[in-house]
Amino acid sequence: MKFIFKEIKIFALQLFLILFLPAVLYAQDLNEVFAIGEKNFASGKYLEAEKYFSEVLEKDPDNYKVLRAQADTKIKLKKFKEAEELLNRILAMPESRGRNILVFEKGSAEGRKAELVDETVMVLDESSEVDEDISQFVKDDAIGPVPHFRVYILSSGKMELLLKSKYKIKYHGIPTATRELVSALKSSVQKMAISMNQEKPEEEMVLIEEGCFQMGSDSGNSDERPVHKVCLSSFKIGKYEVRQKYFQNVMGYNLSQFPGADLPVESVAWEHARDYCKKQGYRLPTEAEWEYAARGGTKTEYYWGNEITGEVANFCDSECDLNSRDASITDGFRHTSPVGSFPPNPFGLFDMAGNVSEWVFDWMPVDENYYLMSPEKDPRGPRPELDACSGVKCVGSFSITQKINRGGSWNKKVSEMRSANRMNSHFQLQPDGTGFRCAVSIK
Repeated sequence: MKFIFKEIKIFALQLFLILFLPAVLYAQDLNEVFAIGEKNFASGKYLEAEKYFSEVLEKDPDNYKVLRAQADTKIKLKKFKEAEELLNRILAMPESRGRNILVFEKGSAEGRKAELVDETVMVLDESSEVDEDISQFVKDDAIGPVPHFRVYILSSGKMELLLKSKYKIKYHGIPTATRELVSALKSSVQKMAISMNQEKPEEEMVLIEEGCFQMGSDSGNSDERPVHKVCLSSFKIGKYEVRQKYFQNVMGYNLSQFPGADLPVESVAWEHARDYCKKQGYRLPTEAEWEYAARGGTKTEYYWGNEITGEVANFCDSECDLNSRDASITDGFRHTSPVGSFPPNPFGLFDMAGNVSEWVFDWMPVDENYYLMSPEKDPRGPRPELDACSGVKCVGSFSITQKINRGGSWNKKVSEMRSANRMNSHFQLQPDGTGFRCAVSIK
């Protein structure tokens, strides 16, 4: 009789395990497995973590927390392209307000809209009753407090505790703060990818033969006048704006807001531009050299003529978020474009208008008009000796702390791309959308 009773108990235990364990395993599939992945990641076992996170994503592909964890893992494994793809999946999700979620009961395809109040609350599961005879086969801690979600159900207006082994939650969109963090991480990943493919800088230089031209404009801003004759010795200038892959290789850092190996380096200070060119055996072009090269022998407002279309340069067009945009024209790029994306000027130079504005050698005095006193032959701007200084040593009076940049950029209005247009910023600031190209004298 005792034998029969024992067999009944064993059968009851088996039945209990069949009915109860699937619910437990359901939680393991989404939460326990994720936790194992996190533990492996923390221990530096990134290949193991990658495997567990992949398993979770197969069942819950839109869980942004798991996507982020897997992206972090891919970064550790130097799989930057895969990491970027995962981050893009997160950034493609709608932005949520608060902690909006969908709640799914095991086996149900329809979710209830709710707000997540607490992700984990440890309480007794009062919904399950275990037979007294069966309980002797179950460890004491198995019937203790178990993890629940605390959620506010929108349809009923009530707070509920949901057993994690029987429910899963799906985030409906991502919080604003998360989006910002993921966007910043994506930028870092893109720069890491550039570092992985080190490419020796090969700045293509174009020979500009000596010649004279009329510098400035009578129809532009006051600092573009008077128009005056300038004659220049032969020099060479970069065919393209300096690419990020070259800058990052030489300088060991990349300050660009829009990372990309063949995108122009931008958001750099004048000192950064000067130092890069110097390391390459070059220098920044003088303002006169830059305008002469930009015009390419033309006398029109822009080197292609006087009219603007979306086929000539990258500027603040209809896709631009700024107030300076021209809503009637689209150039095909929301931000910067790969160097050389638009036709070259008559001298064979690319992006001398738009994409990024370009630092030049010259200072811009704010209390005098250098054009009135500029020499005709090879002008170098006021106080050229300060080109060799660095940091606070450069700072004199306010009138001589501004450096000139030229050409307009993706975030500037159309008129700032005019060949004669002049802009300036403090030499130590890193203006948005400002890059450079190098030049060299012909000995």
